[in-house]
Amino acid sequence: MRLAKTLRARLFWALLLAAVIPSGLLLLGGSFLVREAVVATGTAGPWGTVAESGRELLSTLEEDPDTDPAVLELAREHRGQLSESVRLSRLYGYLGERALTLLPLVSGLLLLLAAALALLAATLVSRSLAAPVGELVHWTERLGRGTPLPAGGAEDAPHPIREIETLREALRTLESRLTEARRRERRQARLQSWSGMARRMAHELKNPLMPMQMAARTVARSGDPSVAEAGQVLVEEIRRLDDMARTLSHFGRTPDGPPSPVDMEELVQGVVDRMSSGTPGVDLSVTDLEDPMIQGHPVILERVVRNLLANAMEAAQEAGFDPATGPAVEVRLRGATSGVELRILDRGPGLPEGEAERIWEPDFTTKRKGTGLGLPMVRQVVEAHGGVVSAANRAGGGAEFLVRLPRDLQTAREDSGDAGVDSTGGRQ
Repeated sequence: MRLAKTLRARLFWALLLAAVIPSGLLLLGGSFLVREAVVATGTAGPWGTVAESGRELLSTLEEDPDTDPAVLELAREHRGQLSESVRLSRLYGYLGERALTLLPLVSGLLLLLAAALALLAATLVSRSLAAPVGELVHWTERLGRGTPLPAGGAEDAPHPIREIETLREALRTLESRLTEARRRERRQARLQSWSGMARRMAHELKNPLMPMQMAARTVARSGDPSVAEAGQVLVEEIRRLDDMARTLSHFGRTPDGPPSPVDMEELVQGVVDRMSSGTPGVDLSVTDLEDPMIQGHPVILERVVRNLLANAMEAAQEAGFDPATGPAVEVRLRGATSGVELRILDRGPGLPEGEAERIWEPDFTTKRKGTGLGLPMVRQVVEAHGGVVSAANRAGGGAEFLVRLPRDLQTAREDSGDAGVDSTGGRQ
């Protein structure tokens, strides 16, 4: 089996060979040119022949009595210059011979020096380039195991590389998306488990409720006032059980049929009018809503508004809020960039301290009555419409629930893999 080389090893050998091979070729080429130049220029032999013929010429001129003194002087000067040239030529020949002898040794030493420098440079550069890549490989392994990535950024690196930092940021973004996907997967698994159990419970509850309700109504019509009162209590409790069974049967159920246009202003106004009839202290305001239409399922969206409004009204009533001081519940509907935004604010006791993350779970409730499935159903419906639901405590007391719904349901579903759910808290 062929073993894969590490990136650092590949970089090291590539950089080393890229430096050593050209250096070696340059040294070999330079040595060859120097040798050829020395050989081509030769030694002092030709200059000695010229000097000997010059001396003979000067002797002839000196022996001739008719020689012009000026010519004789020039000949003597030429002999001195020629002697100096012969001396330098012999020196050059001597040095050339020694250079030819030492040239291979010098070339080898220079090649070793170049190789040592290339080795050092290749080691440093390959380490500096391979270390960030190795870190990114380690990060991908951590992502695969689901381990959080280490903290730190470009400011922690001694010599940050822009491309490496871009990859780091991309991996951190991927980590956040994977974390959100895993969280949704776990939550979806829990919801599916609760949904199946809720439907089975609803089925078991509904079977005996009908005969119980008929019997209770018969008792409520009794001529004995005490018996009739007991029968009426039974009727009310059976109705509450029937509502609970209906809530259980609806939990986890996906919307039926294709989405249709929904007028959110009309829907919210209708729910507020029906639920606040005869109950003071509920104020509805609509602002910046040029287009109230969205794509969705009106029945379950109405259930969301009704559930949140009922929670707010119960919270305000529980806190004993005085309607004379202002609205106990405020319902605000406004337009958003790509949809609508619904806020329901109350002056109740607020969200439970330290339980902000749990109130959206099916197994958590702060009420003595109810199934504890109200807010989980709200979040499930809102997310099924590509929206976001969140909650927080208000300054001065009370809670605020925020629902954002997009106008285009199909586009929101396509982008749902990139959108997180800001469920910081809530109450059910």
